[in-house]
Amino acid sequence: MTTQKNNERGIALVLALFLMTALSILGASLMFLSQTETYASMNYRMMSQSRYAAEAGIQPSAHYLLDQTSGAGYTVPAAATITPQGTTYDVSKSPVQYNNLPVVLSYDTTKSNYPDATTKTNFAAIAHGTLTAGNVTLAYNTTATLIAMQYFDTYGGVQDVIQTWSIVADGGLDNSTRVTVEVSASIETPKVLGNGYAAFATAQQCGALTFGGNMTTDSFDSSGMNATSPAPTLGNGGISQSDSDVGTNGNLTIGGSADVYGNLYTPREGVGSCTSGNITALSGSTSDVHGSVVKLPKAVVLKPPVRPTQNTTPGPISLNTATCADLALAAPATCSIVSNGGGNGDDWIIDGHGSSVSLPEVKINGKATIVLVASTPAAQYNFNSIFIASQSLISVRANDPAQKVAINIVGKDSSGAELADPLDMQGGAFAGVNTALSTPVNYCPTCSTFDSTQLTFLYAGTASLKFRGNSGAAATLYAPNADVDLGGTADVYGSIVAATIEDTGNVGIHYDRKLESSTYVMGQPMVGTFTWKRF
Repeated sequence: MTTQKNNERGIALVLALFLMTALSILGASLMFLSQTETYASMNYRMMSQSRYAAEAGIQPSAHYLLDQTSGAGYTVPAAATITPQGTTYDVSKSPVQYNNLPVVLSYDTTKSNYPDATTKTNFAAIAHGTLTAGNVTLAYNTTATLIAMQYFDTYGGVQDVIQTWSIVADGGLDNSTRVTVEVSASIETPKVLGNGYAAFATAQQCGALTFGGNMTTDSFDSSGMNATSPAPTLGNGGISQSDSDVGTNGNLTIGGSADVYGNLYTPREGVGSCTSGNITALSGSTSDVHGSVVKLPKAVVLKPPVRPTQNTTPGPISLNTATCADLALAAPATCSIVSNGGGNGDDWIIDGHGSSVSLPEVKINGKATIVLVASTPAAQYNFNSIFIASQSLISVRANDPAQKVAINIVGKDSSGAELADPLDMQGGAFAGVNTALSTPVNYCPTCSTFDSTQLTFLYAGTASLKFRGNSGAAATLYAPNADVDLGGTADVYGSIVAATIEDTGNVGIHYDRKLESSTYVMGQPMVGTFTWKRF
């Protein structure tokens, strides 16, 4: 007997509708998932593009603030404007303040707080821009805030300024706020020890440092020496066969009986033959370097000194026949000549009285001595060129060890033409003659404190500088673009920085350890922290 189940009629339709609903929901979910992934991919793409746009805003601003040599870049404020010397910038606070507000440069000049209108305009011109990514136009807006600033004495007592900036750039779609990414970076230019070396050669070549003959690098400390102290000698409580490091961006070639009583610092590696395609750290015997070969992380970049304008008085002026009038000094600078008699030559006393002194090409000869008065903590004397004959001297007169003289060699004649030998020393150069300014004396090595921090030779050019006499020099030489040739029997008490240094005779380089904490230079600019976030 068959029984019909009428109450189950239509169940297939219900199940079909249920399955259709489930499939519809699944299909809609898949569609929305696909759409979500499309939107996520699009958002990621726009976020990445916005971030790259913001990073693009960091680059020109950082370049502008760090490019201080091209003439189109940023001009660092003068040290005289910074507290406590000046009143423009208050560096006791961070960020640095001007008119009691943080120092800011902005893409919008109305939002900038900076004392120079040209700088505000120049920064705004590069702090906003657009770039194309496919069919999308992106834009960035950049602001820079001065976090810290300080000045310090560099070679010759010239003051330099270093800064730390925080740069913030917003990137996104042009004329849209859909996606905005903020990128922040800090940039700074550190100060680094400028003359921690007996000799440093900046050239990236073989033989940038060339030592031979009977030369030696060692060290002494001029701290505590006075005008009656004997010249420092080995084994007499003065010179020590240690702490006399040398460095180069290239290669040290050493031979003969030369000895370096310290480390060799260079970014190069290896010992042996040096070629332009394979610059080794050292060519010669490793036993001649009484220390280690230390690898620098990269080549050292040293900023050249500021080159003064040449003196227009025709020269050279020979001191054995000239008078003070021939130097044509501009007031308030003064010149006086004191005769020593007995065929010992004359003392030419030159005093800038607080001003920078401009001098033509000068020949110090006839056993003469030119005496530069350190009447200020950083007296500057600019010579077109200097030739010091044998038995002649150049010296510093100072009553206080804090008083220094910087001799800036222009390297040009009165017409502005470059000179081949702007510094040729066959005589001597000595510093720190602590003698009463009113008492003229004949200046000599035995009257010197051998304090190399008190006399600095500066040269920005590329010509050759020669030290080839027999009277020695207690001074520092800073000429990072020039070639220095040491000859004769005269020793150097201080430090030498040049493009190349050749010492293949009997000239000893005695590093003055007093320099270890006395002279700094601007280091290599660097980018510090780098972060980003999305709004």
